[in-house]
Order: sequence, then C-alpha cells, then structure tokens
Amino acid sequence: MPLELLAMQEDFAAAISSPATGPLRVYRNTVISGAVQALRDNYPVVEQIVGPEMFEAVAVDFDSTCPPRTPVLALYGSEFADWLGHQPWIGDLPYLADVARVERLRIESLFASDAEPLLDLPRPNEMISARVQVHPATRFAWLSTPAMSIWLAHQQPDRRTIEPDWKPEGALFARPDAFTMHAPRIGRAAHRLLCGIRFGETMGQSLAAAERLYPEENPAAILASLANLGVFAAPNDERN
Repeated sequence: MPLELLAMQEDFAAAISSPATGPLRVYRNTVISGAVQALRDNYPVVEQIVGPEMFEAVAVDFDSTCPPRTPVLALYGSEFADWLGHQPWIGDLPYLADVARVERLRIESLFASDAEPLLDLPRPNEMISARVQVHPATRFAWLSTPAMSIWLAHQQPDRRTIEPDWKPEGALFARPDAFTMHAPRIGRAAHRLLCGIRFGETMGQSLAAAERLYPEENPAAILASLANLGVFAAPNDERN
C-alpha cells in the first residue's frame, strides 16, 4: 500500500474517532438529526408516551449505539425495541419496549411487498392437507404486556386515561392491498394458527393444534376471520 494512501487512511480514522469540528461537525449533526427524525416517524407512540424532549435524548443515545447502516432511513430502528428493553430507566415503563415492537410491526408491514390476498379458504375437507402462505405484508407477535391495546388507544384522537387489562396479548398487522391496513389485537389461538402456517404446517395441523391448546376459543372461526383480514397470500396461479 502506498505510504500516502496509508497516511490518508490513518488521518481519516483519527478524524472520525475524535470530536467533530468544522464542516465535519455540521455533517455529523445533520446525520444525527436525520436519524432522530426517522425514529420519530417510525415510533410516534413511543414519543407520545415519553414526551418529545426525552424521546430526542433517547434517540440520540440510540443513534450513538446503533447508527444508520444505509442512507435510506425509512426503516431505521430495527434494534430500537430490544435496545429500549435494556435501558436502566425502562422499569418505570415496562410496556414501552413492547409498544416499540408493535410500531416496528406496523412500519415493516407498511413497506413490505404487495401481493394478492387469498380470497377463499379451502373447503373444510380440503384443509387437512392444504397449505397456504402468509401474505408478505402480514406481521404479528405475541407480547408479554398489553402493548397493542396501548398502541390502539393512542390511535384515538379523544383518548383519555388508558387503563388496559394487564395481561399478554397478540398484535397483528395485515395489509392485503396498498391502501388497506388492519391492526387488531389477537388471542393465543390466532397466534398459534399464524405461527403454524408460517412454519409450514397444513391448515389442518394448525387448526388441530389450536383446538387442542385453546379449546375455549373457536379456531375455525378465527381462521376465517384471519382470511377476511387478508393475512394469507393467494397461490401464484390466482395472482396471475
């Protein structure tokens, strides 16, 4: 390696590891400002909960640990929920990391690929061996806190005191087309159905497991409701 190139690389490494000054400081502050605004856009309910000033401080701290890895900031913050869960002050807001997970599901659903939804479920006698695919824009998770209820309450313009039942619940985002998004809470049977189908079980296998685990629910009716929300993708021949 030429000595001039080596010297330039050493000078550059020293510059970016030292406190920024001059034009470099302006550039670094601009990058941080962009990352903070991206987090605001992607996690608006988290900001509403902690307040704008604290959110900005949290976002700057997060950026110092997990800076953007691409100039496209629309999906910035994939590690934010897990990062929040390890902050020493999170004990006062035990649901906050899960709220961030809900917001991450939403933003991923929003930017996921489009596909035709499955229009009709197979007949009952065909479900035993039928396999379907989860729609590419479907996102779901099981949460240890009522974070989905909290997130939904923040979507109401006239919200007052939020007092959800403190129990685990599921979150689902379904976007069957470019202009429609459904965001319901789901129960354990719905989550089990979605997990089974995502991991390759037949519809019959997923239904049987959900019925065995959660006999108090109605997995067959839940499966039909999920299909109506557009959580499954049409077969390739139906898309053409």
